[in-house]
Amino acid sequence: MDEATLKKTPPVLLRLAHAEHFLNEYLRHSGPPIDSYFLMIGYFDAFLFALASVWDMANKEEKDRLKAYRGFRFFKVLRNITVHHSILAAMIDENKFQRPFSRETTIVGGGPQSFSSRLFFRLDVLREILSAVEREHKKEKCNLDVAREYIAEIESRGLAHVYLEDIMSEALKEAKLAVERV
Repeated sequence: MDEATLKKTPPVLLRLAHAEHFLNEYLRHSGPPIDSYFLMIGYFDAFLFALASVWDMANKEEKDRLKAYRGFRFFKVLRNITVHHSILAAMIDENKFQRPFSRETTIVGGGPQSFSSRLFFRLDVLREILSAVEREHKKEKCNLDVAREYIAEIESRGLAHVYLEDIMSEALKEAKLAVERV
């Protein structure tokens, strides 16, 4: 985005553009030619912050529309956990919570790789984290319940793995539907 366009862009749409940029960078760093777990974690966190900030920049009507999207609200909960409790995407000994993701890597002998690594949700661990947060912050129950409902919705799809980039893309689409202006 050039500076002239940036100057005319409403803050909510700028945050949306940032979220989309961070999703694209996350994808770019999760496979050939660049595979960097460090950058994947950083771009995932940046995506969380930018996407959740869409709420902060939205007007009342946009917020009303955003409330209808559980995927968006799910990521808002993940951002809050990342800000206040634990770096969710990183496996760090001193994290407050166990990492709710696993990393799938592909090893190819003698041929080109189609992708190197992908993170997928460990929904059982994520549920435990939501329960632990609720025990500490009872006032967050409503938001945590929405996150649990979204997890149930994801599980009902019957997928073997729920990849971060797929759910990130869904939440970004929801936010776009709620705030993009014609």
